[in-house]
Amino acid sequence: MSSPSVSVVVPVYRNAESLPELCRRIDGALAADYPRFELILIDDGSPDDSWSIIERLAAADRRIKGVRLSRNFGQHPAIAAGFDRASGDVTVLMDADLEDRPENLPRLIARLEPGVDIVFTIRAGAHGESRLTSALFHRVFSRIIPGANIPKNIGTLRAFNRKVLEAIRAHTEYDVLYGPLMFFIGFSSVFVEVERDLRRHGRSSYTFVKRLRLALRSLVSYTDFPNKLFLTFGATIVGAAVLYAAAVVLQALVFGAKLPPGLTLIVLLNVLFIGTTMMSLGIIGSYIFRVYQEVLRRPRYLVTEQLNLTTSAVPESQATAPKVGTLE
Repeated sequence: MSSPSVSVVVPVYRNAESLPELCRRIDGALAADYPRFELILIDDGSPDDSWSIIERLAAADRRIKGVRLSRNFGQHPAIAAGFDRASGDVTVLMDADLEDRPENLPRLIARLEPGVDIVFTIRAGAHGESRLTSALFHRVFSRIIPGANIPKNIGTLRAFNRKVLEAIRAHTEYDVLYGPLMFFIGFSSVFVEVERDLRRHGRSSYTFVKRLRLALRSLVSYTDFPNKLFLTFGATIVGAAVLYAAAVVLQALVFGAKLPPGLTLIVLLNVLFIGTTMMSLGIIGSYIFRVYQEVLRRPRYLVTEQLNLTTSAVPESQATAPKVGTLE
């Protein structure tokens, strides 16, 4: 039985220094057991020399495919560009910073046996501890999405079969987030512990604020939890106000107590109600904005140039309204 063909999808942003070593190590890891592999590098509007290096690498090896986006669309649209062009029986998603070891790829692919559709990785060892915002998000997400038991140290590196890739591409929403989506769609999965290395070049573009925004986007995308939270909060405030009013009226009628002047209390309650209302409107507005984005049907990404890929061989992005995936 021949080995499956493999597509390795790697979004690239400020990774110029690590790309040559990344390609060399992926070739060393896959060439012997999985010779039918391709490496798809997506330049997400990187401001460094990433694209010139991709051009050089692709010229030397036709198994290396290059895709250059017209600007920085973000990690997930870049991943979408890679998924749309992946032709392998197995797809591997990994970062370009070499924190994940390419030498682990054969072990992940081998775990895609019958009955296993997705192989997730869990970061092990001293460098495997996830950042606070990432760990917090995974814990919260696991609680509010039925069946989404996400380990706190889950990594980007993962492998999955063609069936999963087609299911992912069938989700055509504009603001897709592949991490939560791969749990949302179901399919059988296993978790594999892998050692990680320290980042050698540059630093992560995911700041605390960006990670927090990603967590909030994920909550809005896959649950109405924020709305339920403020609905519960509002109902609690109304209930407390009714009880307080009943207590005041009861004191006045039964015990003859005077009604409190309560100017300070009224001001505080008004501030509380106004603040709660504004926050609730903001949450509702975030959902409406997402609906607006979907109605516009803008492309997730636009491509200005690609290497070792023919236009006819590239599947049309299912996330776009136009029948065009590039600007060529």
